[in-house]
Amino acid sequence: MKVKFRFSGRGGQGIKFLGSALVRVAMIAKYHATLSVDYTPSVRGGPIFCDVVLSTEPIAYPYCDADADFFVAIDQKGFERATECVSEKTTCFIDANSIDSIAEEIIQKGTIHRVPITKRADEQKMTGSVNILSLGFLSEHLKKANKPDLKEDQYIQVFNSMRNSENNIRTFQIGKDLYHEIFSGAA
Repeated sequence: MKVKFRFSGRGGQGIKFLGSALVRVAMIAKYHATLSVDYTPSVRGGPIFCDVVLSTEPIAYPYCDADADFFVAIDQKGFERATECVSEKTTCFIDANSIDSIAEEIIQKGTIHRVPITKRADEQKMTGSVNILSLGFLSEHLKKANKPDLKEDQYIQVFNSMRNSENNIRTFQIGKDLYHEIFSGAA
């Protein structure tokens, strides 16, 4: 089993932190995991993306070229810089508020779901935690897809080892709740 993720946004949104948290959870679950980060020289506010690869076997190539299984984008510039990872098999979760309507013109393969990630973070006064909210959302989708098999207690174990653990756990739950709001009743 191998699963490839690409997360994109802008510097300051915690994209690298999001990827590293997922890698730590996967390592607790005994998966092989890699994290690769790409960003411009204007780190704060500039486009950034990271690739995470999880596998039951050792990983020889730690990037998503045109073969990501999941693409999560929470900023327009990061989205534009990172879309080459999308293929027919890619499930894309793109922010409904910060990414404009031409996304469907740019991504013509794969499945696109527009999700109000940044709006929910704003509503909850958690704009600095949009990354963890995204991870909570994605965790529910992964649970439903059963690939990879990551358990909630493994995420909680990682959050408990970090600063602001209570806030991270609360934000993670808000992301999970958002997933259920959007996909309740969906097959």
